[in-house]
Amino acid sequence: MAQRVDLSQHQENPINVTILGKNIDLTVPIKQYIMEKVEKVERMNHAIIEMVVRVDVQKLDHTVDITMKFSHFKINVHAVTLEMYSAIDKAFDKLKAKLRRWKGKIQDHHAKGAKVIDLEVNVLKVAPSELDDINDAIEEETLREEDKILHFPDVHKKKIRSLKTLTLQEAVMKMELSRDHFLIYKSEEDKELKILYRRKDDSYGIISLEKAKEG
Repeated sequence: MAQRVDLSQHQENPINVTILGKNIDLTVPIKQYIMEKVEKVERMNHAIIEMVVRVDVQKLDHTVDITMKFSHFKINVHAVTLEMYSAIDKAFDKLKAKLRRWKGKIQDHHAKGAKVIDLEVNVLKVAPSELDDINDAIEEETLREEDKILHFPDVHKKKIRSLKTLTLQEAVMKMELSRDHFLIYKSEEDKELKILYRRKDDSYGIISLEKAKEG
């Protein structure tokens, strides 16, 4: 069973911190240990808005996932070890390493200020596939019944996302920090709308939407 601990009202830690536990008892020592790590990260960056720490135990694997939001940046890190405290250490070490690596670029980005416009994003909820259950008896079913199984995904949620004007270097920085699969942005170099996406080998590809439309 998952456990949630919201520490946003913690007197000594004004950061909105949430600790989520799955298959583990979130003891006071574990929560205190995590908060000590949070305080050390806060000293490196005072603009932290929110931090979510997820801890999970699956057989021998002790997993820690951290999502940290500050300004308009998001950082995701993941760590797995054979012991919970070492997994916490490893995850926060990765978080601090990312902050140190990109500190100068982040400060430059803040100083410049990013131009922002709103971009509407529709999230599609895919209906569960029943193809694995189809057997020889399905051959007699009508096309209408098959359409019910294979109907087009419904629009599950609509969101407004900020579309920022970024340099290529800034776009790559955001992808490295967040570990997201793609980023839509307006290029500062040529003012075109682009999609930066992560390839299977962890390199990056770029799609220019204006050029794709012309083709």
